[in-house]
Amino acid sequence: MTIVDARELAPATAIETDVCIVGAGAAGITLAHRLAKLGVHSCLVESGGFELQEETQALHDLESSGYPLRRDYMSRARYFGGTCNLWAGRSMLLTAEDFRPREWVPDSGWPIPYVDVHGYYAEAARILDLPMIVGPAAPDFGPRLSADESRLFRQPRLVPTLSFWGRGAKRFGADYKSFLRRTDKVRVLLNASAVSINATADGTSIRSLSARTLAGNALEVRARRFVMSSGGIENARLLLVSRDRHSDGLGNAHDVVGRYFMDHPRAVHGRVHVPAGVKLRLLRGRPLPDGKWQAGIALAPQVQREHGLLNHYATFELQTSGYSAAKYQSFIQTMKVLMRRGHAGSRWSFAKKHLNDLPNMIYLLSPKELMPHQLYRAYVAARDFVPRRPQAQTYVVVYFCEQPPDPLSRVTLSREVDQLGVNKVNLNWHIGEAVYRTIDRMQRILDEDLKDSGVGQIEASTATPEFTDASHHMGTTRMSVDPRKGVVDINCRVHGLANLFMAGSSVFPCAGYANPTLTIVALSLRLAEHLATGAGTDRQGRN
Repeated sequence: MTIVDARELAPATAIETDVCIVGAGAAGITLAHRLAKLGVHSCLVESGGFELQEETQALHDLESSGYPLRRDYMSRARYFGGTCNLWAGRSMLLTAEDFRPREWVPDSGWPIPYVDVHGYYAEAARILDLPMIVGPAAPDFGPRLSADESRLFRQPRLVPTLSFWGRGAKRFGADYKSFLRRTDKVRVLLNASAVSINATADGTSIRSLSARTLAGNALEVRARRFVMSSGGIENARLLLVSRDRHSDGLGNAHDVVGRYFMDHPRAVHGRVHVPAGVKLRLLRGRPLPDGKWQAGIALAPQVQREHGLLNHYATFELQTSGYSAAKYQSFIQTMKVLMRRGHAGSRWSFAKKHLNDLPNMIYLLSPKELMPHQLYRAYVAARDFVPRRPQAQTYVVVYFCEQPPDPLSRVTLSREVDQLGVNKVNLNWHIGEAVYRTIDRMQRILDEDLKDSGVGQIEASTATPEFTDASHHMGTTRMSVDPRKGVVDINCRVHGLANLFMAGSSVFPCAGYANPTLTIVALSLRLAEHLATGAGTDRQGRN
């Protein structure tokens, strides 16, 4: 049997494999699946089982000492399938600008060219069941814009962004379970939590991974290559707690592990008033036969360069009155139960939410993300078909922000330990001044160009933006050719260790504004091809 519950193994079991992968989320499952197709054997080690269990989920509990995170929100899921068990499916491509060093953004840019990732986007989109318009051969969406939207984007300072959803959010655990049961190339270990990565005597490579069950059963996985794919926080944590040969943790000779933590700060900030008769077809989101998409608004690269701004984008979402907010909250509760989407148990109780939280909730969980695909298509078709008198509309403006690389934004170890005796994490999320400055400048530019195009005008908010995190944990084991500035090289191998690799968004050196899952899958495909060549082993195949 290829799927094994570690609680049923004999004590001190040792497992031998070619590639040991820690974490069965989007990165880990994509990697194991592709390696199997390439003929490479792997062992996929997952802390949880097939269903969420509160005791296992509690191993993710952390301390927060920086910008506050959403309270009672489960941003990481510790069971088979990972956090993609929760997400609503929004996908975006990073831009070429995100890969270029920008002199006004310290430590910006990627050490690999954009084409190295962009070349995998089409296949990653197929894996995520996204509309087939995603990828290098995507057609021009211009004809789908309304006349008003086209006029707005003729303003030279603005460029459109595109978000995509499939018919439903990709559930890696459910979708790949049958393949993993059938294949003889992958062994899946459930309910086995990694507790340390064990280096060889000379400290230059990894000999094994130690894991434990909550009941205390210890096991060891020995492999020629090891890949950590347990998320932006846990990847750093595992390196930091593994101190048997390196007192500061693995890959941490220059105190970079855990630094440069990034998320995508999001804020509802200001309103846009749209005159009667103006049509915002793509800016409000549209269904497609095989999914849906929505346009957003970003600043053109030359504007970012001229004013020293970050790569943010904005969308327009429905403004809520007290009555509509109450109805919307009821809708959210019902759809979450019906679709079992999002958050589990007591970790986020919608009943405890107050109505003044609704503007933030709307962009997090809009109807286009919660409705089943066919229902959403019917809803939009009916909305388009029924004649209505033109009337002015007001929307809230939602900013999706790039967080620049910042070494002060970081993951460190807490003195407190979890049930397995592993140090918990302290997260110091730092949102710098440049994020606020970009929103302020962008709001002014957007107002001017909306007015010039006749599409609307901004009612600016004078209050300081109030951000929420997006559960996009990135950057803590960032990619760099210089070990003093990063943790992994251009092939995602940890500097100074011959056979240890990182997968997922922890390797992102810059985050842009794009939701990371599409790029996570693309990078996992790239890493699988690299590992299939035998990278990370010596000529005799030893570690």
